[in-house]
Amino acid sequence: MKSRWHASLIIKVLGWLLLHLLVLLAAFVGFVAWQLGLGLDSLLSGAAGERLRAFGDAAQAVMIDKSPGEWNQALQPLATAKNVAAAIYDPAFPKQFPLKIPANVIHRANHALPPGPEPVPEDRRGPPLGRVPGPPEGRGPPRLDDGPPPTGLVAKDLQERTPAAQAVFLLRGEGGDGYWAGIHLAFPGRRGEPMHHHLLLIRSAQLDGSGMFFDLKPWLWGGLAVLALSLAFWAPFIFGITRYLHRLTVATEGIAGGNFEVCLPSRGRDELAALGHAIQAMAARLDLLISGQKRFLGDAAHELCAPLARLRTGLGILEMTLPDSEQQRLAAIDAEAAELATLIEEILAFSRAKNRPAQVRDVLLNPLVRDVAAREAATLHLTFDVPPQLHVTADPALLTRAIANILRNAAIHAGPSAQVSITAITHADTIDLTISDNGPGVAPAELPRLFEPFYRPDRSRSRDTGGCGLGLAIVRSAIEACGGSTSASLPASGGFAVTLTLPTAATAEPLA
Repeated sequence: MKSRWHASLIIKVLGWLLLHLLVLLAAFVGFVAWQLGLGLDSLLSGAAGERLRAFGDAAQAVMIDKSPGEWNQALQPLATAKNVAAAIYDPAFPKQFPLKIPANVIHRANHALPPGPEPVPEDRRGPPLGRVPGPPEGRGPPRLDDGPPPTGLVAKDLQERTPAAQAVFLLRGEGGDGYWAGIHLAFPGRRGEPMHHHLLLIRSAQLDGSGMFFDLKPWLWGGLAVLALSLAFWAPFIFGITRYLHRLTVATEGIAGGNFEVCLPSRGRDELAALGHAIQAMAARLDLLISGQKRFLGDAAHELCAPLARLRTGLGILEMTLPDSEQQRLAAIDAEAAELATLIEEILAFSRAKNRPAQVRDVLLNPLVRDVAAREAATLHLTFDVPPQLHVTADPALLTRAIANILRNAAIHAGPSAQVSITAITHADTIDLTISDNGPGVAPAELPRLFEPFYRPDRSRSRDTGGCGLGLAIVRSAIEACGGSTSASLPASGGFAVTLTLPTAATAEPLA
């Protein structure tokens, strides 16, 4: 089964915009994957290296006045603030580390520190502090001295001579065991002794490392900036096109409804502007053709009235002179003339409804409908449901003609004893007056064309049963002149119905 759903133009354009953004996202993800494929160490050359160096400097600041046995404990507040794990790594005793270290991290850590002690220049040597070369009781990181931690001027001197920390590696643990960073720390020794090098290991469960390894915020803000820039670039273009297309749609719907006064705003020289100019030219041409047709129709009907009147006058005189044997033939000619007179009257009524300015005013609906029904549908079985207090704004003569035509059609097509119902329904600013009968109705495909001039649903019918095809056309012209609209429908119970939608007296404006 063929789908009836069609996406509007703005949905299609927004879809292309979304695809454009997805392509940008895929390019961004591909770039990040390519960069990470080069190794996480490549991040150390940027802001990640600076953040790790700052963390290492903070670690040295809290470790400088502590004994080696207190270093890991002193690092805990810094690590907790960053939501990571941090501790000093001892190559001789890797199992002493608080966390299990993956093999690839141990390999990088063992090669991260210098292979031997680094001599301290003479001008940077401090006072002797004493040093025990090995770990206490054969375990733990090497100690710098046996005594208490340096304090006072000694600690201040150590801080001044402590070099800056340096991030040396960043990698992912084997088997997805977190992300690990190594920071090289160096502490000055006693006078004449070399620098003491240590490795600070940091582990995070996520790549961002609470903003130290990989800060997502700049990328997020960058993505939002690209999105905002794309929307700022596309939005005026999209809404400009859709707004102009909406105006074109409204204009063409107005032309289809008979309003040929189309005025579209200027739009440069693109294809849509050319389409707008073409629609305006078409509307002007149609207005000229329709106006000429109306004028011709009215003028022709008017010009036919005089010779037809003379013809019927001559038939009347001839009737008085002919013998009785010829009266039957004369009666047939007179009937044709009468039919021609009726046709001309209908054409004139149609022309007047189209061209005569409507004299609209407040009209009480119930008595007008009852007067027309009493005059035009005396033999029909009528049912009224029109509240007595309903007022509409309309031209009484045109509204009377429209209702009379509908009732005459019901009498012709549904029979002189047909059941006819007249119902009024009130809406917010309009009133629907529906006149329905229990006749045979028409085919559903014929409904859109019933109000066209000279259109008869059953083309094989003669004028005796089908009329001249102007009855409903006059109805539409009369009601549109009053500022309303017409529609035809087939009730579920059968028959045929015409609905006249008229503005209420409180909201409608007279039409010139």
